[in-house]
Amino acid sequence: MGFNQLLFLWTAIFPIAVLLYYFFRKKYTKQPVSSTLFWQEIMRETKASPYLQHLQRNALFYLQMIAMILLVFALLQPFWKTKALAGEQIVFIVDTSASMEVNTNETTLFDTHKKQMLQLAESLSGKPLTIITTGNEPTVVLRAETNTDQIKSEIEKLEVSYEEENISKSLDIAQSFFQNLSTSVYVFTDVLDRQELPLQYENVTWQVEGLTSEVVNLSIKRFGATKTNTGISALIQLENQSNNEQTTALVVANEKKELLKEKVTIPPNETITLSFDELAESTFLKASLHANDGYALDNTMTVFMQDQLSTVFVDSGLHALVRTAFQSMDIEVSSVPTEQIGLLTEEGIVVTNQFGLVDQLERPALFIGRNDISAIEVNGGVQTSEHALFSFANLSDIYVSSVYPEIQGYTTIATVGDEPFIQVSPRGDIVVLADIQMTDWPLHPSFPLFMWSVKEQLSAGNTYLGTFTPNERRPQSLGSAVNEWEIYTMEDSYQYSIENGGAFIAPKKPGLYVLRSNDIEKNFSVALSQKEKEIEKGETYKVSGEQIKMSENYSQHSFVPYILLLLLLLFVIEWEVQRRRGFTS
Repeated sequence: MGFNQLLFLWTAIFPIAVLLYYFFRKKYTKQPVSSTLFWQEIMRETKASPYLQHLQRNALFYLQMIAMILLVFALLQPFWKTKALAGEQIVFIVDTSASMEVNTNETTLFDTHKKQMLQLAESLSGKPLTIITTGNEPTVVLRAETNTDQIKSEIEKLEVSYEEENISKSLDIAQSFFQNLSTSVYVFTDVLDRQELPLQYENVTWQVEGLTSEVVNLSIKRFGATKTNTGISALIQLENQSNNEQTTALVVANEKKELLKEKVTIPPNETITLSFDELAESTFLKASLHANDGYALDNTMTVFMQDQLSTVFVDSGLHALVRTAFQSMDIEVSSVPTEQIGLLTEEGIVVTNQFGLVDQLERPALFIGRNDISAIEVNGGVQTSEHALFSFANLSDIYVSSVYPEIQGYTTIATVGDEPFIQVSPRGDIVVLADIQMTDWPLHPSFPLFMWSVKEQLSAGNTYLGTFTPNERRPQSLGSAVNEWEIYTMEDSYQYSIENGGAFIAPKKPGLYVLRSNDIEKNFSVALSQKEKEIEKGETYKVSGEQIKMSENYSQHSFVPYILLLLLLLFVIEWEVQRRRGFTS
């Protein structure tokens, strides 16, 4: 406790003066006695309660003394301190990515952070609070809000968006609020490296609340399936992110029944790939891990079995290993003479190096090498971007001696050193800018896996929109005469409607969905990004700015309003005592 106005301590002389006056005034005690017969009885009563009688005779004096002392106390402006958040303003950056659904201490990390935010809201002491949520497009939920009830209400409404956190974008937005004010920034996430924080601000303190406990996590990293002549073939990639060997049950089911159940053992911190053939015909497949781990979102993954082109036409001028790679994945392959590739009329996937046919082929094709230009030597390792073609194929260990020049206007998804290695055209053609003879790629297991992914991507029919990340916005030409489409889950649960020609926004929860308009149906899937399938242990730490280090982290609460209420009560009691005794006395 403290005092803001010790200068008024001199007013204490007034109650002291009244007290001294009381001691030196003449004192008379009236004691009426009706008869000496009652003298002893009266003396016994007086001795039995002398203090009570003294209080009764001097009640007004004590009330006045207390009132005067309280007045002096109020003039000193006493206060008590409570712990408050440092800085002139507070900023919360809230991670709403899917990994915040990890379970810690029988609750999710996101709910734990919400409780922390509600507790911190109690210590704002009138300071403005700004709340920013993460995502592809960070959102400012509150801007310099001081109303505690409004702040708590908005915190309670916060939900997981399942998007990647992209926390750097949120940090950029937060910096626009710093200005020249001392600021405390609280970052609620799972893992955040200190080097990612913009520490150049001397008036900003950073408090990072992370995932501080170890979490066992088993994950279905990738799941793909394709139709073959003997049924459906599936590839599943499983990862154990713990330091101990884990055994779990893997279940693959379709829309009707369970197709297989297998016990799987995954070594610590390892990834394994499993393949299954001759599965029953299905509309979609769902893979599930029956694991008792701390993160359930990546234990399930679904894939839609769209209408596909079953035949691959390979240019006979290409290396025989190209045809062998497709055949090893149980894909029907036909070898076509080079001069007849441009004359094909059958539906299928074309694989050739005749780049001059790129504008003549009706469907996107796979080009391995080019016959219209010379190659150049390259040095360096292969680097790939996050693309569906590399879901199962890891190209980091292959060697490439030469590549053909890049194609302007195409998107590069893999490079060798600084030179493009694999590109994708705007309409979907896949171009490998090297002949097979220029690489040792066929010697690696990633070669047939890449060909399998190519067949999956190029054979998709027009009833499948593709795979989206949660809340992904993507323009879609739906090709319907009506203006409204409705989105449903595979369990026929309505989600929301969109207008044709407008921005298509995918649902936030992973799974399979159906887009409907009258009798037209188009399927699509929503899947977590690979980054959101990785659970890492983080830490909680604080980095203080130079100018905010010495600021007091306490707020003052005045006693004066309570003293005034007590004085008002004392004045009422004094009036009642005076009234009972009679004002003339």
